[in-house]
Amino acid sequence: MIPEEVPVKPGPLGVDSQLDEIGRVIGEAGHRQSVAQASPVRGIAMTSHEGTVPPGRAVAATGTGGDLAKPSKLKIIQTPVRFFPAYGGVEKYVLELSRQLVALGNDVTVVCADEPHTESCAVQGVKAIRLPYIAKVANTNITPRLFSTLMSESFDVIHTHIPTPWSADVSALVSLLRQKRLFVTYHNDLTGQGVNGLIAYLYNLTFLHLILWRANKIVVTQPRYIEHSRHLKLHKRKLIIIPLGVTEPLTVPGIKHKADQVFFMSVLDRHHEYKGLGTLLDAMVKVKDKRPEARLVVGGAGQLIGKYERLAEMLGLSDSVEFLGYVPDEKLAELYSSSSVFVLPSLTKLEGFGIVALEALSYATPVITTDFAGSSDLITRNKAGLIVPPGDAVALANAITTLLEDRSEAQSMGIRGAAAVNREFSWDGIARRMLAAY
Repeated sequence: MIPEEVPVKPGPLGVDSQLDEIGRVIGEAGHRQSVAQASPVRGIAMTSHEGTVPPGRAVAATGTGGDLAKPSKLKIIQTPVRFFPAYGGVEKYVLELSRQLVALGNDVTVVCADEPHTESCAVQGVKAIRLPYIAKVANTNITPRLFSTLMSESFDVIHTHIPTPWSADVSALVSLLRQKRLFVTYHNDLTGQGVNGLIAYLYNLTFLHLILWRANKIVVTQPRYIEHSRHLKLHKRKLIIIPLGVTEPLTVPGIKHKADQVFFMSVLDRHHEYKGLGTLLDAMVKVKDKRPEARLVVGGAGQLIGKYERLAEMLGLSDSVEFLGYVPDEKLAELYSSSSVFVLPSLTKLEGFGIVALEALSYATPVITTDFAGSSDLITRNKAGLIVPPGDAVALANAITTLLEDRSEAQSMGIRGAAAVNREFSWDGIARRMLAAY
């Protein structure tokens, strides 16, 4: 029988003795895990609105008659690097998933860095423990108290996230020492440029695979990413596919459609340059040649907002592009509802899913994106927008112009997209699938 926690021997230990003791405990725990995980199921479990189906055969992941079995109450810890009111795809994912897990009767605690600083200890029923950090490396906050905090908390499952070293590493270590279940949502590969690229390369060769080895399950949000990531291919037996969810659209009274308004939303920092705003600005020059009244609204804050403002000025777009900075939820709902088209011209596979594209569709606004966005499959299947080659400003301009000129078809695309999102991506359904996997 595996103990609930690894006992800690009393008395002082020197550094070498501490390392020996940790090595002994990890070795014993690893042996127990290898025995417990014998005869794993081969293939990839694909959890979707259609059920759980791995390659070649069905795997039981649902209750009688296809309904999810009612789980007992769980204590779940989430360890993203940052949490609401921090804004980003992972932060949004953790907030919405945690809210729904709480609504289903579970206890959820988020342990994260205190950035941005806030006194809030709970967010919509989700407990938050915010830790001070001493440095920030490759968009990851280094929080020295994370290990001791996780060791002292009571939980059944710890759910961490890639690509954020430190938080994921510490979570994996704690799950091993305490023999708790570890879930990893693999949003995208860890990459970088220059020194950060070298660090990412070395990390991916070593610590990343230790985390994935330790994980009970690895959640990916779209099947295509399994093909893109060579790291995931080594752990196929643990992979399950559970897509992102979309928050129910807010009702904003009195919203009027604004003809020729193009909307883009992202964090504007160097870690999100892959979102393709530079390409979109280039495309808008060509769009305005055919649609002089066209204007681009850019939502999102970050240290590169000045760079993009200067680029717009250099391209002669100062009067046609509006940079809003941080956008609160009510304003975001208004922008989604009133815009003619939403554009997410993602440039690389760092675009794990592109939740903002689904949010736009939920407001019946058509979307233009690239194959790198996980939402591109839904858009293609439901004819809810257009897909363009990444980095191709001419193709992007033509796609934008097409939807601005054919308002009837754009409206039809938006309606089809809204119906598809409502059918396939409710957070309640996503949370139930995750809970069944836990």
